[in-house]
Amino acid sequence: MTTLMAPRCSDATIPPFVPHPWVRGGHTQTIVGRYLPGPRTRFPSTSHVIEVDQGDRLCLLDSTPEGWTPGDPGAVLIHGLGGCARAPYVVRVASRLLRLGIRVVRMNLRGAGAGFGLARGIYHAGRTEDVRWVAEWLASAAPGSPLAVVGFSLGANLALKLAAESADRPVEGLDSVLAANPPIDLAACSQHIQRPENRIYDRNFVRLLRAEVARLEAHFPDLEPINLTPVKTLLDFDELYTAPRNGFANATDYYAQSSSGPLIPRIQIPGLVIHAEDDPFIPPDPFRHIVFPATLALELNQSGGHLGYFSRTRWGGNRRWLDARLAAWLAARWGRPNPPG
Repeated sequence: MTTLMAPRCSDATIPPFVPHPWVRGGHTQTIVGRYLPGPRTRFPSTSHVIEVDQGDRLCLLDSTPEGWTPGDPGAVLIHGLGGCARAPYVVRVASRLLRLGIRVVRMNLRGAGAGFGLARGIYHAGRTEDVRWVAEWLASAAPGSPLAVVGFSLGANLALKLAAESADRPVEGLDSVLAANPPIDLAACSQHIQRPENRIYDRNFVRLLRAEVARLEAHFPDLEPINLTPVKTLLDFDELYTAPRNGFANATDYYAQSSSGPLIPRIQIPGLVIHAEDDPFIPPDPFRHIVFPATLALELNQSGGHLGYFSRTRWGGNRRWLDARLAAWLAARWGRPNPPG
């Protein structure tokens, strides 16, 4: 693992990632991480709907651990492309944070998950205002509490971008940022996923997104339809749909305005960025060409795939290294006991 970092919290309880000997390589890590079932994780959540802009609304799932009071820490969790607040990786991390005594808000990005039908607009990699609304909602519900924004994949790009923007437009209570496999250079990602060995993922995302567009247009028949017949790649989709739907000139403009990489040097709050060199979606080189601020640690692992990190070692009952790593960092940051499990 390459670690580029300044002084951080003492969190040596989680050593660098070592893959399971039967789960080697980025593709295997990605597939096993995505599809291998684990024990069902259940905890109570309260659904909230909040107003945003353009008449749209967002759906949040709020979970408060027993004994929590305002002033105790909270976290906003942000899913990735094609996911929602109930995505397994979001639920697993939420469960660990709740055991640390951290209040957790899992947000559905605009139109995703239980938020479908509440918004005519769509989420994208640069729409940080939605995350800001959720963070401010939690800050108002938890006055005086330190807050972390924790993002996964596309949600991790949003987390980093919001952290950078907060240097000029502070988010009340924002204390730290954690980002797992963030696509910090969207243009590079769109090319990387088109490599022959990665095209299956590109095609799968396109099928998913086209189905979501059809569902949205059926629900809101007055939306002007966009012909997606020519769309074969994510780049095509962003060129013909994401960009025009959100006021960008084209995909190149969307990528340039929405990538968090150029903004990372502006981040002033503490944080952790985790990535894997063998991620089939997101290339590692952009991380090597950015000067990370002193407060923001980058851990660039040789393996792990995309949100895989299926480990040789068990971390409290399972082999999900990423979940344990994120929880351990926040436990150290906020001085919370980190129980196993």
